[in-house]
Amino acid sequence: MRKLLNGLLLAAACTATSAGAQQADPASASLAITHVTVVDVAGGSSRADQTVLVAGNRILAVGPAAGVRVPAGARVVDGAGKYLIPGLWDMHAHITDRRASLNLYVANGVTAVRDMGAIRFATAKAWRDSIAAGWMQGPRMRIATPIVERPDWLAWVDSINPGAPWLAERFGPTSPEHAVRWLDSVAALGPDHVKVRNWPRDTTVSRALVNRARELGLPVYAHANEPFPRSGVSSYEHSIFPPLQISPAARDSLWRKWAAAGTGIVPTLVTWPERLQPLDSLIAKIDPARNPMYRYASAEQIAEWREEYRSRVHETPVDWTAFYQAAVTNAREMHAAGVTLMAGSDGGLPTVFPGFGLHDELVQLVTLAGMTPLEALRAATLAPARFLGLADSLGTVEAGKLADLVLLDADPLADVSNTRRIHAVILNGRHLDRQALDALLAEVERMSGH
Repeated sequence: MRKLLNGLLLAAACTATSAGAQQADPASASLAITHVTVVDVAGGSSRADQTVLVAGNRILAVGPAAGVRVPAGARVVDGAGKYLIPGLWDMHAHITDRRASLNLYVANGVTAVRDMGAIRFATAKAWRDSIAAGWMQGPRMRIATPIVERPDWLAWVDSINPGAPWLAERFGPTSPEHAVRWLDSVAALGPDHVKVRNWPRDTTVSRALVNRARELGLPVYAHANEPFPRSGVSSYEHSIFPPLQISPAARDSLWRKWAAAGTGIVPTLVTWPERLQPLDSLIAKIDPARNPMYRYASAEQIAEWREEYRSRVHETPVDWTAFYQAAVTNAREMHAAGVTLMAGSDGGLPTVFPGFGLHDELVQLVTLAGMTPLEALRAATLAPARFLGLADSLGTVEAGKLADLVLLDADPLADVSNTRRIHAVILNGRHLDRQALDALLAEVERMSGH
């Protein structure tokens, strides 16, 4: 019953017809962005000199400035020379236990995230529900179950790091029956999807997990680590590990199968630099004095990250350069074959900061995956909304949709890195100007002790 109630509340929050919104009284608008260029991520064009009215948490009207009346009492934001895009999605995030990360997402125009395994499930759930209820400020969230792993991998980790607290947030199914029982139990807690990191070596266990998730209405998102199922998984994360040893024609056939099935790919290309650099160099860079990004991390976090890198001495040596080249080739081929690529940063890694990493990933989608700036922007806006079944309320700047918007100082279609040039964020109808966004960042620095 609780899961049904959560679903009804989500549907109520994310569903409204454009027709109904357009019939609303323009005088009810509380915010007006005037003379702005609206970036149409669906049609691929930009519409200059537009006025956008927002009432509550919905877009009330979008149209030529000359034809849209700004009601008395509305807060007016001069959008001349600026560009309005939909709020950004990070489709591969890891919810930490630091509320400061919420500030970083919002300050970077990331108004929604898909969690792919939180430090603590209970924290992610509490944040998701509190944000949805309006009790906390942060991005909209879709949250994962505790992460599914291979039992032997969990045993190996426990042998080198006995009693690691995060192991309690992982699950290693040992049989099909075990997988089904666990999924039935965890589904009652209210996750939005299942996350698999390492597939069990016994493929009957994997198939039981995927089939039961489908019966429960929970999509499965997973790493493409062998032996991974080639069907039944809604999206694959990162790259295929190890790289497929098949012909280009066979790869193309697989990509086209995934394209036809609507399978999503979140390549997280931004994460590769940490695998391509020597460990001692990475450890040295985790220093606020050498890299200003680390002013957003506490001394405790920095110590944990350094220790995480040091622990990699236990890993089997791998030619990461070859794997990286295969990942880039696959991303380009998938895109060319029509597979839905979406932007995700794997935020939570020591080298990828929440919010900031999403902008870096957009650049990588253009430079490495062969996307145009429009396609990369779509991969962080409309594509996630469509993939998650939320395109009726999110993903474009249209009347009737939720007012999750980002106002930019430069054209993202000319250069996708312009998504970093944020003038303001409208988060669920609330206008946060540059001063407010800078205050969020400053608060993170204070919380981190810098």
